[in-house]
Amino acid sequence: MSKPAPGPVDYSHLITLSLIWGSAFLLSKIAVADFPPITITLVRQGLAALLLCGLVLALRRPLFRPTARDLVFMVICAATGTVIPFTAINWGVAVIDSGLAAILMGFMPLVVIVLAHLLTRDEKMTVPKIAGVALGLIGLAILFWPALRDGFGKDVWRQLAVLVAATAYGINALSVKQLVRHPPMVLMAYITALTLVILVPAAFGLERPFDATPSSQSVMALLALGVFPSALGALFMFAIIERQGASFFGQINLLVPLAGVFVGVLFAGERPGWNALAALVIIVSGVVVARLGTRRRREGALQPPA
Repeated sequence: MSKPAPGPVDYSHLITLSLIWGSAFLLSKIAVADFPPITITLVRQGLAALLLCGLVLALRRPLFRPTARDLVFMVICAATGTVIPFTAINWGVAVIDSGLAAILMGFMPLVVIVLAHLLTRDEKMTVPKIAGVALGLIGLAILFWPALRDGFGKDVWRQLAVLVAATAYGINALSVKQLVRHPPMVLMAYITALTLVILVPAAFGLERPFDATPSSQSVMALLALGVFPSALGALFMFAIIERQGASFFGQINLLVPLAGVFVGVLFAGERPGWNALAALVIIVSGVVVARLGTRRRREGALQPPA
């Protein structure tokens, strides 16, 4: 049975989710002032795991036993969909604006296009996709130009860290396609729990979580990261995909960078420079152009782009 045409409720869900995920950049910037980057990811995922696993049990969703192959891809998704990108973004926004991080994350769908061309047989480059990637590269060049002109300083390294996060999300988007036969909410709970297996030794081995002396603002931001972008965001994602499918949900990639910039301007008084705004327009345009060459597909990434 075909799905009904998207209505106001569907678009309101999509906009709400973009604001929830877009707020993660600013919340990370607040939290990283007092907490180290891996610790933030650990606490965020710990809260998300409690909420998601509790919801699976409360709703009595049937569990599944992953095969060895499933487990490999679940670990890859845990690393590339959460551990690496969340930590890289946390480290990046310690110096750069949260809105700038959101703009850089807008490059993620174009990373997926390039990786899919290299790693799959049925998602090769088309003219719209090539044009979209080219626009994205132009947007990145405009975004990076002032920093490169003034010297390869610390801001550039932080921006590159966020690009690493975008690339990790691209790998995640391809890896999760190997798991789409499983119930998405249960799968997300499994992957979220697996992130803790990676994060606990990483946080206590590389950082000193208990040495933090955080302000109440940082603590609230850290708790909000776990409750809203991770747990509540996942529920909105499931609802949207169930109602309208992954292709409709894919429009979130256009909205999250815009929402991230909006949240940074509204709540943190950030003022993106002309190059950042130009890059935002060009990168989002690149994603729109690239989507013209993409056939409707059922699968969608199970991790937030923030």
